[in-house]
Amino acid sequence: MNILLNINNFSEEFAYDALKKIIKPYMKVLIIPLSYHEDYIHNAEEFDQHFRKGKDEFEDIAKEFVNYGIKRRNIQVLHYYKDSRKTIRRKFHFAHIIFLTGGYPDRFLYRIDRLNIRKLIQNFKGIVMGTSAGAMIQFDRYHLTPEEEGQDYAYHEGLGLLSGFDIEVHYEQSFRQLASLVTDLKLHGIPIFALPNRGGMIVDGEEYMLLGDAFEINPGDIGDIQDTIDWIVEEAERRGI
Repeated sequence: MNILLNINNFSEEFAYDALKKIIKPYMKVLIIPLSYHEDYIHNAEEFDQHFRKGKDEFEDIAKEFVNYGIKRRNIQVLHYYKDSRKTIRRKFHFAHIIFLTGGYPDRFLYRIDRLNIRKLIQNFKGIVMGTSAGAMIQFDRYHLTPEEEGQDYAYHEGLGLLSGFDIEVHYEQSFRQLASLVTDLKLHGIPIFALPNRGGMIVDGEEYMLLGDAFEINPGDIGDIQDTIDWIVEEAERRGI
């Protein structure tokens, strides 16, 4: 089972009723926080400043699981700098849920391969959860929506846990997101699920459930999306933006 999210808000009302049937108090969670930028974490000490128990980034994730009744002692972190191969395998073995953090998908996959844990994730039999980048890399390929003028729309290889559809994380109907949706739909012709920050998706084999504000977009919607893009452009020109 795969759970696709945006931010650490999955115990809020939009997701709680659905996820409480999946996330149980007895479960053990392994947080895999490998998506950070190297500009602000360079070594084990700096890693601990963010992801050790009691530190902000750990607690921001842990609080969500605690709201489902999971004990803090049953929430562990895969330590990029300190865990041995044996320790990593043990942590995977005892986990019911692995949680892939948001951040930079390319850095995430680089570190996954540096630790040689790609197969451990691909063969994991429990629940794979991810926010933002941690949701994107679960696919056979993921796209990067340009964030700035001049950036290219790009596809990259993911972990191959999911295929046959795509997602747009942090969806807010921006011009660049809408343009990216049109590009994606024209290139691949597969459904895209738009996930606003109060939205998400549960995938269980061939079945899926949308959470909160999430919704599906199909190739037949290209005309409507283009109309919205044209309206945004006209409004920007009218306002002199």
